[in-house]
Amino acid sequence: MLKKFFKQATIGALVAVAWANHASAADLMADFQKAMTYDPTFQTAVAERQANQASATQARVAYLPEATLSNQRLDTDTTTRQTTRVTMPIIDLGRMATFRQAAPRDGFAEATFVVKTQDLATRLLKGANAIILANENISLNEAKMAALDQQALAAKKKLELGQGTVTDLRDIEVKAAQAKAQQLSYKTALAVAVKQYAAITGERPNVKDFVLEQKDRKLPLKPATDYVDAALQANPSLQAARFSERVAELEVEKSTGSLLPTISATYNNSKAGNTTNTYSGVLVNMPLQAGSYFARQSVQANWLKAKEATRDSEEKTRVEVEKLREQVETGFEVLTIQKNAIAAAELSLEANIKSYEGGVRSAVDILNATQTVFQVKSDYVTSVTTQSEAILSLLNQTSLDVNEALTNAYKFLFAK
Repeated sequence: MLKKFFKQATIGALVAVAWANHASAADLMADFQKAMTYDPTFQTAVAERQANQASATQARVAYLPEATLSNQRLDTDTTTRQTTRVTMPIIDLGRMATFRQAAPRDGFAEATFVVKTQDLATRLLKGANAIILANENISLNEAKMAALDQQALAAKKKLELGQGTVTDLRDIEVKAAQAKAQQLSYKTALAVAVKQYAAITGERPNVKDFVLEQKDRKLPLKPATDYVDAALQANPSLQAARFSERVAELEVEKSTGSLLPTISATYNNSKAGNTTNTYSGVLVNMPLQAGSYFARQSVQANWLKAKEATRDSEEKTRVEVEKLREQVETGFEVLTIQKNAIAAAELSLEANIKSYEGGVRSAVDILNATQTVFQVKSDYVTSVTTQSEAILSLLNQTSLDVNEALTNAYKFLFAK
């Protein structure tokens, strides 16, 4: 009778630590929309985008006419002189270079904004994973504590009947105490993770929704060359570097224009008392500033620096994409191995129970087997969350569509 009780109590650990399917899961995409309107770091990115777009607009109007209106009184005047001047640039290489900077500045504004949006998606996913890890570890550890309590009760009854030893009972009590202490750490980690997530979305998440379904998780992978080609075309960080290089190149033309003559049409209307003077014509301006020549050398050096930065970004992007592609592929293999390890650990625990009943194994062997079941399941949860982050990183490297990348990572994580 005692053996039957002990067997049922310990096998309860298998049932307790087995994951059940959950009816609901966190809506990461809805939380992403909340984060885009609340997260302070992202709001600075919104302001930065507006500033960059304003710079592009400023460049776009560089070739428009300029008008000035002034009131002054010269030494030769007896009344105040009002002067209106309108100038329309005709040939001005510097202004033309500034005008041509509008498009790359606009592109830079959008590319850097996408990078910040991807950063928000990454931080949100990591925040969700932190809650999942703490939540799942709490559930698994609770099951382990329940199993240890049952084992302690069974060991105590065996000791009372003269069939067990004090050592077995003490070993189980030590493991139970360690599990209870660990539970406090997991609960603290969960509390911190919830606060960090709320700091991003502005709302406290429902912890019960951050659970993993016991389902297969798959994602079709393309060849590494396809991901590299896509990244070289669509990677937002790389695009930002290219736009910066183009702006630097046009800065060289702008600096060159400061050394060359400019031609503009001008209209002047000057009125002092009853006297009005009007003049219209062509104005030729020939700059003679030695400082402009040396300033051009500095600008040209910055252009060369931007070119090398772009080349460096291309090489890093290629390496990063290949690494992430390999990491994701390996991750799927690891998950398969870990699922097999979970099944093996559960069978090992059951075998240890039967061996203990036959007098071949000790209570310590059962404790170790119980710990192994907990550990392999905890490792599996860690691998799933790590894999979801690797998938998001890979998709962000190869696409400008942040919502699509996060959706794929979300579907993988919650087995949608």
